[in-house]
Amino acid sequence: MIRLRALPLTALQRKFEMVAVNSKRRIAIVGSGPAGCTLACLLARAGMEAVIFDDEKRPEMVVGESLIPLLVTVFRRLGIEEKVAALGTYKPGVTWSLSDEEALLLSFDAIEGVLPTYAYNVPRREFDQLITDTALEAGAKFVKVSAKLELVDGAPELSAETLALVPEWGGRQPDLLIDASGRRRLFAKLLGIGADVGLRKDVSHFAHYEGCVMPPPSGQTLISRLKHGWGWRIPLPGKVSVGVVINKEHAKKYGDTPEEQLERIIEESPVLISTCRDRVRISPVTTYANYQLISHRGHGRNWTAVGDSFGFVDPMLSPGLCMAMVSAERLADVIIQGGDWESKAGEYIDWFRNELVAWQDLIDYFYDGRIFALFKSGMQFSERYPGKFSMMMQKHMSRHIAGMAAGGLTTRAYSRGLLRFMSKYATRDCFKAEDYAVQ
Repeated sequence: MIRLRALPLTALQRKFEMVAVNSKRRIAIVGSGPAGCTLACLLARAGMEAVIFDDEKRPEMVVGESLIPLLVTVFRRLGIEEKVAALGTYKPGVTWSLSDEEALLLSFDAIEGVLPTYAYNVPRREFDQLITDTALEAGAKFVKVSAKLELVDGAPELSAETLALVPEWGGRQPDLLIDASGRRRLFAKLLGIGADVGLRKDVSHFAHYEGCVMPPPSGQTLISRLKHGWGWRIPLPGKVSVGVVINKEHAKKYGDTPEEQLERIIEESPVLISTCRDRVRISPVTTYANYQLISHRGHGRNWTAVGDSFGFVDPMLSPGLCMAMVSAERLADVIIQGGDWESKAGEYIDWFRNELVAWQDLIDYFYDGRIFALFKSGMQFSERYPGKFSMMMQKHMSRHIAGMAAGGLTTRAYSRGLLRFMSKYATRDCFKAEDYAVQ
């Protein structure tokens, strides 16, 4: 049985929320995804006027179904973990398949004392609705419209037409505008803000299936290295999400349509077909462009960005939804605390950028094969020199790699340094990283 416990507010969070009650501010949030609604919920609970603008137009299916342990701490603060558990599946860890014969199993048990030792896999439509409902219950207001923005003296403002939909503001602009528009990056486009974009130009196809037989442990997310990309299998209630991430040009060799490409890749992959031989597709095939992006600037005198609107990284380790909601939590505390906005917002964006860079750095270890070469070297070392020392080393490495992939140690200097040192020296004369790279 899974035992859930409420996460008590820290003294600092309580202090922030007391300050907010005495300094009511008007916050306009453009976008109602998990980032925008998490932010709205926390601000509304602190006594602020949080208004969400969104036309609620979104695709039938959304990526980001497999979550990581750091998000559990956000669920506890929002008071929704039991509801998340009820609509999703319990996730004890992740398995990376190097081939149909070799796999690296990562258990979140290794991070005990750092973060919760589990996460969840969730159907996104139901999950997103839960976050929206939680924000509304907290007192946030929802305006069902695509907000119209204008550039005034170098800063974004709501148009008079949009502002009129919040009559209690009496035609006054909000104190802060938040870009929570996701990959549309509405504020960045309005302000002409560029971005650093990653080198990979992949395409992602995925769909939901019945009839897939997942191996133990129950709830484990499976990531598979493919010839020209990688694939995932995410167990959800009554179905499995199966997807592939592959180079756009190479994808064309598998067919003319997303459906043809996804089905043929599954059929030709020994790892994927092993669990999906009797699959029955029960959803449309959804396609996303898969790339990395970090904006050059994320705040101004009356605005800032949260979630994907500022930046996002490759989805291999499932950091996207986590960073969206964790950045919203971080931003909520910054706004509630008050103080010099330019300084506080700058610190927040610096933190956000560092998080994204650290995540992409970790993901690169998987793409270029270093993590798998290190895994193979560790297994070889344990076989050659069995005993307490090799067991201690294996446990130590597992804790830090798992802690980074879970979101708890991703930016920790020691963990990053350890991985860098071991992948450089522990694999020397053993296994070549390029032999395990994702092309």
